[in-house]
Amino acid sequence: MQNRRWSTVLFLILLVSPVLFLAWSHYEPKDGFLSIIRFGSAFEHRQLPEVRAIAPPVNSEFGYDGQFYAQMAIDPSLQHPGMSRSIDAGFWRSKRIGLSAIAYTLGLGQPQWILQVYALLNFAFWLGLLALLLHRFDLHRLRTKLMVAAILLSSGALISIDRALIDLPALFFSLLPVLLSMSWAGAALLFAFAILTKETAALSAPAVLWIYRAPYARLLRTALIIGLIPLCWYIYVLQFSGLPKSQTATNLLLPFEALLAKFGAAALHLQALTGAGQPRLDALSQALFELLAPFSFLVQAAYFFVRYSLRDKYWLFGIGFALLFCLLGAPIWFEQAGYTRILLPLTAAFNLLIHQREHHRAYLLWWITGNLGMFGMLIYIVIQIGVLIF
Repeated sequence: MQNRRWSTVLFLILLVSPVLFLAWSHYEPKDGFLSIIRFGSAFEHRQLPEVRAIAPPVNSEFGYDGQFYAQMAIDPSLQHPGMSRSIDAGFWRSKRIGLSAIAYTLGLGQPQWILQVYALLNFAFWLGLLALLLHRFDLHRLRTKLMVAAILLSSGALISIDRALIDLPALFFSLLPVLLSMSWAGAALLFAFAILTKETAALSAPAVLWIYRAPYARLLRTALIIGLIPLCWYIYVLQFSGLPKSQTATNLLLPFEALLAKFGAAALHLQALTGAGQPRLDALSQALFELLAPFSFLVQAAYFFVRYSLRDKYWLFGIGFALLFCLLGAPIWFEQAGYTRILLPLTAAFNLLIHQREHHRAYLLWWITGNLGMFGMLIYIVIQIGVLIF
């Protein structure tokens, strides 16, 4: 018993270490944790005046998506006169107001606090998801440790943390009503907020509707809350936000069309890299996982089709993302930072499902093949830690 306890403590230390490293690597005495948000120099002249006054560090030319959601947090009502100029693809992003609203509330409306809070929110949700899994499952079991590690140390989760994005928080809010027993109203409100954080969370709605399917009146009320709250916000954005209604490129194609192209491009890139001498370890690792990650997602999606169950809440939670996987277009497959985040709910549902259904060798086989390519970001962090130590 003592050995099991110590093994669990060691597992938790190892589990938390990469996340602590991310926090430490981004901290600067002058700017705090603002570098996590990844502001880009190309958008610096378009920043809200409140953000320019803070002068957050600029990471690269274009930065990353978190810089826009962080600026939305300055005024989640979207009525700020500079909002339409500051937010790239603003009408599209404005539907994802959940994380920005949380940062505004916890930052007490003060821009300096809001940005710091926004930068750290993913760390809080990662810990929240860890607590949720520990509450629901017995961590002393090896299979539970593997399941928790596969979800929390996946590239999708770690990239969401590293770039202050909305994917991990959306997963947390959508999993809460699935893993916890609560009232139908609470479950519906939480799931509606998940959709307000990222609209693709709606693909997991069948899981919540199945849990609260009876009586029929309760099912109808649950569905109405889940659907109407995001709809009301979208109508508000459409009518009152003043954001330009620009079109975004489609990210969906015919089934597997872009995936096949991704496999070909990743294989050629890896071949070119290995044939050009001795590549850097981090570059070689990234190229390798660009090939392995799509393969693991293929295994995850295949599990939902070969082991289907219309009465299983985890299957219902993930099947929408298994279908989405088949249709993702080339812009999404460009790099792991995109597709591992978008398909993070598929990774979570897959691991919850095999943890519940599979045993012994079958479990290990599915876990290894389904998660083999999911640790690219973790390997990158381990390499960075190794460089610092040695």
